[in-house]
Amino acid sequence: MLQTLLDGPVVIPLTLAALGVCAVGALWRPRLDAAVVLGLLAAIWSRVNQPVEGRVLHSWTLDRGFTEADLLSVAALLVAGLTLARCGWRAVRRAGDRGRAGALPAR
Repeated sequence: MLQTLLDGPVVIPLTLAALGVCAVGALWRPRLDAAVVLGLLAAIWSRVNQPVEGRVLHSWTLDRGFTEADLLSVAALLVAGLTLARCGWRAVRRAGDRGRAGALPAR
């Protein structure tokens, strides 16, 4: 059932659009939920990209390998990781600012 939903002709463009919007949003304003959604979209993209995979860059078995389209999932996961790191840095910085005298209150 799920595989037939993922094989629809609209799924690839919608997934690409959602990946792009979420990646730009995560880079623009890093938030935990944006990183999680971006990671989920990267996993979905790795399942729906079979019709547009391109060349095989590395083969694990005769029918499995790493393709050009899989690079998008790797890039999305890198952006998600960067977003998580930026959220962590921001939380640490805010916690440190609260301990200083004369610091502005946290928003």
